[in-house]
Amino acid sequence: MPYDWEGAAEGGQAEKLPAGTHDVTITKVIFSKKDAAPFRAGDGSPQIMVVMADGAGREVGQMITLSDKAGWVLARLMSAGGANLARMKADGIVPQHFADPTWGTKQIVGRKLRIEVKWKPDGYPDVTPIRRDPTAAPGLPPLPGAAGTPAARPAAPPPPVQGVESDGDDVVPF
Repeated sequence: MPYDWEGAAEGGQAEKLPAGTHDVTITKVIFSKKDAAPFRAGDGSPQIMVVMADGAGREVGQMITLSDKAGWVLARLMSAGGANLARMKADGIVPQHFADPTWGTKQIVGRKLRIEVKWKPDGYPDVTPIRRDPTAAPGLPPLPGAAGTPAARPAAPPPPVQGVESDGDDVVPF
């Protein structure tokens, strides 16, 4: 099959993550449309798109509305990514804080989590983060059906997020 030069010149896309359970890393957060207008929900609440990729570079995106009412979606993502939700609550963090591109990106990008992906008939993904057991050891357990050997586990848990709040630009340690 010949290479699609025209398609590549218009901005190729990564291969889609197929349906199933996957270990992924959050690779980027997108805050606006191509025309630079911020993403907004029907009620006007800010939204972000979280892009996740597996080890082969296959991607899936998830739109997240940053409101108190829809905050459970972000909470589930952050919990699955190892965030300390109790610390976030104690620090007064609310979903709307994640609308700040600098701060939100620092808190989300690089987190590793397990997700379940289903593709809807309309072509959009249904992404469900799989929550971690808070009493479990760091790292992700093997995927269902994996051999269960040490090679099936990540080499090491993700590095802890370090930082101190000072001017709102620093990384918060949760």
